[in-house]
Amino acid sequence: MIFWAIVKNTIREAFSKKILLLLFILFSFVILLIATVINLDAVEGIPQLLGTSPDFNYYSFVVRMELLMISQPSFLIVMILFIILSSSFIPSLLQKGNIELTLSKPVSRTNIILGRFIGGVILVFIALAYLITLIWLIISAKSGVWHFAFLLSIIWYTLIFAVLYSLIILTGLITKSTVMTLIINVLIFFPFTSILAVKDDIMQVASNKVIAFILNFIYYIFPKPWDMRSLCNDIIGGTLNTSAGFFYVYQPLITSLIFMLVCLSLSVYYFDKKDY
Repeated sequence: MIFWAIVKNTIREAFSKKILLLLFILFSFVILLIATVINLDAVEGIPQLLGTSPDFNYYSFVVRMELLMISQPSFLIVMILFIILSSSFIPSLLQKGNIELTLSKPVSRTNIILGRFIGGVILVFIALAYLITLIWLIISAKSGVWHFAFLLSIIWYTLIFAVLYSLIILTGLITKSTVMTLIINVLIFFPFTSILAVKDDIMQVASNKVIAFILNFIYYIFPKPWDMRSLCNDIIGGTLNTSAGFFYVYQPLITSLIFMLVCLSLSVYYFDKKDY
């Protein structure tokens, strides 16, 4: 019961700081913008124009339009917003007066960390469900194509945030600073992990075994949000190639989840040993 109270407090804190409200306002503006653009006559005429081609596939056209909504720029902006939203959760917990009150309750320190983690993930899931479901409804109602696989992006993007959030919690515990937590995690997300995502291209240019070893070593240690996004798009678009084997295909997801578990374990250990 106390564990879920911690989860609720995390959600309540986000509402009290108006950050989540601003996020929903921004998402609502984006949804209205998309609805307006899709209703423009020039845009409505594109399928009819392309339909004159014998190779035109209307269903694929709608799927590509959905994938355009979760393109790399959109992914970058949304995840940075979520990092901004969650960077203060742990430093605010560690503030004098707040931490003493929290630790005085009959709840383990492990549950405190996990409660903060689950609360943040739930918040992001709700925000993503609101944004992506409405975009899907607008596109589906307008096109007549109900591509339900697009809704899987809610789960995938929530998983990506959960991986990033585990590192946010760890850095928040160590630095005790919202600003430092924000800067560190934004830089790790972009450009650091985005550069690692194109390591194969870098190694083709710089064909050096030492550089290749270092890039591969760092790549497998850190989370892979950009590769997870690409995997999500392949699943949604129906272009996922599984011939290489399960582990190779889902390696970004598997290694990122391991990273998340390691970060949460380190966070629990550090928080448990720290004297506040």
